[in-house]
Amino acid sequence: MGALLGAEVGGFAELTAEPPAPPDGPGGGILLLPFLACVGVPVALWGSLTVVLPVVWVARRVSGRLTGRDAWWWVPVVAGVLVSVVVAVVGVTLRPGPGSLALTWLTGAVLLTGAALSARDAALHGGRLLRTLGYGALAVVAVFGIGSAAFGAGLFTEYRPPKADASQLTGDWTDGRGGTLRLAADGTALAEGLTDHEAAYEASFGNDTEPDPAEYRCTGTGTWSYEPGDSTTWDQRVRLRVEGCSFGDEADGWRIGGTPERPKLNREYGDLDAPGWYTLTR
Repeated sequence: MGALLGAEVGGFAELTAEPPAPPDGPGGGILLLPFLACVGVPVALWGSLTVVLPVVWVARRVSGRLTGRDAWWWVPVVAGVLVSVVVAVVGVTLRPGPGSLALTWLTGAVLLTGAALSARDAALHGGRLLRTLGYGALAVVAVFGIGSAAFGAGLFTEYRPPKADASQLTGDWTDGRGGTLRLAADGTALAEGLTDHEAAYEASFGNDTEPDPAEYRCTGTGTWSYEPGDSTTWDQRVRLRVEGCSFGDEADGWRIGGTPERPKLNREYGDLDAPGWYTLTR
């Protein structure tokens, strides 16, 4: 139940971010159900043994030493400290934005506290499986309703790519690593030192070492075109063909993202289940 709640909160947060492709949103949590049925139970048992039950044990020990009794409110205190340490490590190593860190801390603290309190209650009064599942299901429905109402009331805004046209896309684009792409108004394109991630990804098959994308650079001339799409701005595509680059007329093309003031071109590469994104900016 905690995984579903976390997926819901993460899904709503994705709607406000600037992803290179349309996010699954809170409904993506439904896709987790088969995974949870097959893999989630062993993972939950492992998490209970290695994280949840130690939090309950530490809380009871600290409470007994400092207050002389077992006070339940020490559980959220210990859980909050543990989550703070984990978030601090994530912040130092991955350097996400402050908003992402705050959301990660809040979600982790709430989920760990809820699981630890449920474990403490079960230890004192016996199993509470059906009650936990029932309250968890109500919480899932409540989070979905509150989140939908917040977006419907305009408290949060769902991100949409800016509407573009061919004239707005002409000019020089850069990947920030020395690679540039020039799109001319007559439909010609000039690439200089662009990273050919797809070639690097194909070269990685059968190798134990990860290839250096910097070794796979391409320079050449070609053509480009803009497709406005059918329904939403997510459907916009830039089709690019450059001799010597794997930027052929693939099905997905280059997606348009960013903002009207700072547009981006995003191209997917690598594993379809966990793709990477190559981004060019003006």
